[in-house]
Amino acid sequence: MARSSTTQTEAERRKRSKEVYEALVRAVDYNSGRKQPPLAKKMSVIGTLHGAGYGRFGLEELDKAITAACRNGDLFRAKDADGDVRLGINDAEKLLEKVESNLSCCNDPRDDILELANRQLGKLGHGHYTKQSAERDRDD
Repeated sequence: MARSSTTQTEAERRKRSKEVYEALVRAVDYNSGRKQPPLAKKMSVIGTLHGAGYGRFGLEELDKAITAACRNGDLFRAKDADGDVRLGINDAEKLLEKVESNLSCCNDPRDDILELANRQLGKLGHGHYTKQSAERDRDD
């Protein structure tokens, strides 16, 4: 009987971890692109998760979810010019969409964050997208 309650506890832990993981990826997606830079600030993502009720899991569990999502290839992490940790969606198509939407919506995009996104696009086998190429696209 003790074994079944241990198994149930393990199953509950996995379910909770999966719930936090999926919420984390959604929060990064929500906190990036359009008027926001293509990479979300880690603290903004954690704030969004706390606001959505995931704060009850604590910072340690949220950090574990970030590590797992980066290790699994769903997210990537980088430091911006201010030393803040940024999180991004690790998918070339989605990341390019976030870069393009930020360039089209924002008059003064953060070059350092665009550079981080472009570096990741290069790692994902996609060319770089810059302010200059966005301006050329608008002129065409």
